[in-house]
Amino acid sequence: MKKILLFFTVFLSLSIKAQDKDIQKLLDNRDFIQISHLDVENWVATDVPTPFLRAHIYSVMARYEESNKEIESFLKIDNVRENSQLMIRLLDIQAKNFARKFRYKEAADNYKKIIDNYGDLLGGAITLLQDTYRRYNTLSDIAPMQVFIPHDVKIQIVPDKKGLPLVQIRTPKDSVLSIFDTGAGMSCVTRSIAKKLGIRILADSLIAGGGAIANTSFMSVGVADTLYLGDVLYTNVIFGILEDEEMTFPEFDYTINGVLGSLEIKALSSVKIHKDHMLEISKNDDTFKSNMMFSPENNQIVIQINDTLLFVLDTGAAFTNLSLNYFNKNKEQIEKTGELTTRVVSGMGGSKEFPIYKLTEFPLKISTNTTILPEIPCFVQPMAVLWYEYDGTLGQDVVSQFDYMLLDFKNMYFSLENIEQPK
Repeated sequence: MKKILLFFTVFLSLSIKAQDKDIQKLLDNRDFIQISHLDVENWVATDVPTPFLRAHIYSVMARYEESNKEIESFLKIDNVRENSQLMIRLLDIQAKNFARKFRYKEAADNYKKIIDNYGDLLGGAITLLQDTYRRYNTLSDIAPMQVFIPHDVKIQIVPDKKGLPLVQIRTPKDSVLSIFDTGAGMSCVTRSIAKKLGIRILADSLIAGGGAIANTSFMSVGVADTLYLGDVLYTNVIFGILEDEEMTFPEFDYTINGVLGSLEIKALSSVKIHKDHMLEISKNDDTFKSNMMFSPENNQIVIQINDTLLFVLDTGAAFTNLSLNYFNKNKEQIEKTGELTTRVVSGMGGSKEFPIYKLTEFPLKISTNTTILPEIPCFVQPMAVLWYEYDGTLGQDVVSQFDYMLLDFKNMYFSLENIEQPK
């Protein structure tokens, strides 16, 4: 897969000859948010990479139908079909677009095309794609997830013993408290909770998944035909089903029922998470400049920080941190000013100790508001099995300093705000 990703970066860089030279720097940082502001709709396709780049930008900015339209016209070009590496990338982006619209059969068909036609070029990545194909092929007969928001909805949030936000999800059979987790690429529950809620576990659906601390765990796939979050109705919700021990941490006397992940969260038009433990879901007619995207690899929400940094938003994380990616770009300064120590990180798959540099007085500017963190860890090893690490993770220690957090999926806009007090 590294070979394919290297091609992806080199190939996209070719389009810079036809566009603004500053795009290259943004591309190197995978900052598709800023690139999306550069009048991408009106770029003239003077060479092959331009529509390819546009299709990719549309995808990460949640404009899936527009992305697929670019790809469909692109696939009709003879020299595109003759370029195996390019076809892999196009079919992969298209498959992700289908998956994010919950069109599982079409996603599976695309992954099968990649495996059957280009498997000899994939190297070790073929195992990952085979697992992904099996997952979507298992779901081929499942109708796309739909969400119905009957009116503006307010839902009580219950902080757990670690301070993470719990919301009640319910089916016609029962209800449980689950972590509202923007950092989870896939919703999941334990096997016992799946039975309690009446979630159908699909036969032959065992798949591999990256644990939160870089361990690989295995899970089945289940479907909740009907699921409620307050008065919001979901149908055909896909869950990863983990063994109970995968979400039990006896050393901390801590157990998780499950998480409601980013796929279900992003299906909501506009979400406000209030400091007073209230979740507000509404339809939003406001217009904002985008500062948020979805990661191309695993659908995580990525936020623009300090204008040039990209952080994964993880409401399931207690603390904000800087990543190995940030360390590599700022190594000399970090080694000069930081304090080398360690930190234990817990998640699905267990606990693990990591070396970190402790930095102080670190500013975080999000939209128009700036927070100064007295202390922030910078990791010098990758924390999770990801195709790419961004500059860090935005956690509850920053989010909790504001009255509410806004996630606007129509405008792909994120902000942390305080409620203005009457004078």
